[in-house]
Amino acid sequence: MIRKQAGLGLGALLLSSAGVAQLQNADFADFDQPASGTAIPYATGEGPPDWLISISVGGGRVVFSDTGAEDGRAWYGFNTPTDRFGENKLEQCVPIDPAQNMSFTFSIFADVANPLLRFRINPNFYETREGCLADQFDGGGSANRISAAAFRENDNIDHRFTSDQGQQWLTFSPANPPSDGNPLYLASEIPPNAQWMNLSVRSRNDGFFDPADGPVIRVDNIIVTQGSSTTNIVTNGSFEAAELFDGNPLAGMSGWVVNRDGDAARRAAVGPQPFALSGDNVFWFEDLTGNFGSSRLDQCFPLVGQDVGPSIFAWTRTPASPLEVRLNVDFYASADCSGDEDGALRIRQDFSLATTASEWVALVADTVRTPGEYGAAQSALFSVRARDRSGPGGDGPGEFQRIIYFDEASEASAVATPTFSPAPGSFVDSVTVTLSSATPGVVIYYTLDGSLPDDSSASVASGGTVEITSTSQLQARAFLDGQFSGTRSGTYTITDPPPPVTPPRQLDTGCSMIPGQPSALDPTLWVLALLAAAGLLRRRSRQPL
Repeated sequence: MIRKQAGLGLGALLLSSAGVAQLQNADFADFDQPASGTAIPYATGEGPPDWLISISVGGGRVVFSDTGAEDGRAWYGFNTPTDRFGENKLEQCVPIDPAQNMSFTFSIFADVANPLLRFRINPNFYETREGCLADQFDGGGSANRISAAAFRENDNIDHRFTSDQGQQWLTFSPANPPSDGNPLYLASEIPPNAQWMNLSVRSRNDGFFDPADGPVIRVDNIIVTQGSSTTNIVTNGSFEAAELFDGNPLAGMSGWVVNRDGDAARRAAVGPQPFALSGDNVFWFEDLTGNFGSSRLDQCFPLVGQDVGPSIFAWTRTPASPLEVRLNVDFYASADCSGDEDGALRIRQDFSLATTASEWVALVADTVRTPGEYGAAQSALFSVRARDRSGPGGDGPGEFQRIIYFDEASEASAVATPTFSPAPGSFVDSVTVTLSSATPGVVIYYTLDGSLPDDSSASVASGGTVEITSTSQLQARAFLDGQFSGTRSGTYTITDPPPPVTPPRQLDTGCSMIPGQPSALDPTLWVLALLAAAGLLRRRSRQPL
């Protein structure tokens, strides 16, 4: 795992600046992945970021490799597959829309070509996240899952390797299904009251053969999409997110540093997520406490005459009033955030995340310090902090952790960058996109051809909509009091609706499709009529004159 680097002080985090200063790595685009060949072990009850090994006889591992992964730089494997699927489970609770079809794509790799090796994806459905997590922590239990024979309850998507399928990545999808099981769930096969899915990934070794070293089945690039959207609803499906611990920098020896108040056991993470607001990556604390001091992300930046007003975007699946974020900026006379801060200048504001689930929310401090206020101060420490007091005692987390994801920090954002809803992706026929900014009273200028919008571009008020009917690159930025925000950009791909399903042509025998009613073209009518006529003539020929 990535370990704390000794001797790393805030002085090493100073961002060199020429002209206008800004935070380094503000959108978490840069982070240090473990070196190629590094294997990060996990025991039962642990797991890669956003995953849980609910049960395993020997744990599992994420291996970072420049050449051995199917997509990106990492893959996951169980250490000791046994002859039972139930003894190796890697799981994730995924929010779903039961009214949308669901498509599964995944890639697997067998270290040895052996038909005794098997792989399984087992989706199960739940009404609540709490019920899903409870079953995970019960060693893969089933007490809370929806059981309904009318739907694909506890169904399996399986693949048994053949003798020629070793040492190669195999990718399966609805267009290329595995040996057993259907990776496409129709909406009619999903319980209508399901809001969460437990995605269970499993492997099995039917023959008890002893692998030479480590995992015999690798899994990578797990993708689940719904409806016409191409957005993956699985988080960290590529296993590329990097673990972070107390004192770890995100990238190199400068920029952001994780502060877990000296607790070496607490973890944070950074890496690609499908819902990233800017670029591919986001940052998050994997576990929160009831105090801000245990979950901090800090960066020292230079003061070169800019106004200072901190902001950041936050995202959570589980909003709640006791789930809070604090933005804190302290000012220093030194150039490297050393010595005593000037408490009179401090910017500190708390935000409650009682917001809409799974939507980015801009958190913008009300206070702005100008150069005239901070005077001779040369540097400032930006600190993003989080806590969770949703537990029964109100002083810490409940039984199951809530997670806050972060993106796009800024030390000087007078106008909040707009957000798009729905997020960029692929849509059928058209899509209506809502443009919003957290700054009241803004005008949002936008373009659809990828050009930078200005005050002559089309515009809407915050909360206004744009109808997109052909593939376009939407760019937008908010404007207020002579200042533009940052630019939001995204490509919306519009596809044609699928052709109507044509029923298979049937040979017209003239038989009616309505029981008991002959068709108007039914030849049986003509046959009966001829027979009746013949019978009538016959009877008449036998009558006496």
